[in-house]
Amino acid sequence: MIVKGGFSYQGYSVGILMFDKKRFPMPAGDVGNATTYPFPVLLRQIPELEDNPYPPLTHDDGTYTREVQMCIEAAQELERDGVRAIAMCCGFFALIQGVIAKSVNVPVMTSPLMMIPVIRQMLRPDQSIAVVTAAAGLLSSEFFAAVDVDLSDRIHLVGLDKSEAFNSICMGATGIVLETDDLRDDILSGIAAVRSRHADIGAVLLECTSLPPYAVDVRDATGLPVFDFISCVEWMHRAVVPKRYDGYI
Repeated sequence: MIVKGGFSYQGYSVGILMFDKKRFPMPAGDVGNATTYPFPVLLRQIPELEDNPYPPLTHDDGTYTREVQMCIEAAQELERDGVRAIAMCCGFFALIQGVIAKSVNVPVMTSPLMMIPVIRQMLRPDQSIAVVTAAAGLLSSEFFAAVDVDLSDRIHLVGLDKSEAFNSICMGATGIVLETDDLRDDILSGIAAVRSRHADIGAVLLECTSLPPYAVDVRDATGLPVFDFISCVEWMHRAVVPKRYDGYI
């Protein structure tokens, strides 16, 4: 058997680009916790990137903003280091899905929002989707449009804008201690409130990449199918590292 090298890091199927200087708790299930995955992942901070790119993505002369260019260069570096696929650390990166995808030669998934068209195909035509996000006040239509989704089409946002637990560690906060039970309760309360107004909800999508640790709680409380970014990353991994099947027949 011939084995080929040529990369600084080997054995990583998926590289995950992270914010710089973030030290908030990332329990198992968080996109930034290496034990979340059943395969090795290469976690890489983007130096000096402390927030997502926001519209507009380009300057008046057509060149990309500093934040966008930093993401492009980081993705290209990951590809050079040998990863077979790339993911990002926050659902708001949906805004640059097309930009990153055309800048590298490996599959890219920037956001759980990319799952919405697939989820729609699974549901009845009259059912809607509850999208749980870190900040409903910031998740505008541009982030959905970037992945070919219409925010006004059967989508109901569940925001953690007023969650003391979440906002003590994220959205610019610097806390390094999290009471997970409090955050779980805020997520479930938000979903319950939206479901009380919209009985047609048929699935829940956890847009924030810090929320997959609570997917089981959401499923147990609602009985609905729950989609999150870790399932995206695992799906992408299986595409670039297919499973070889052995059976009895």
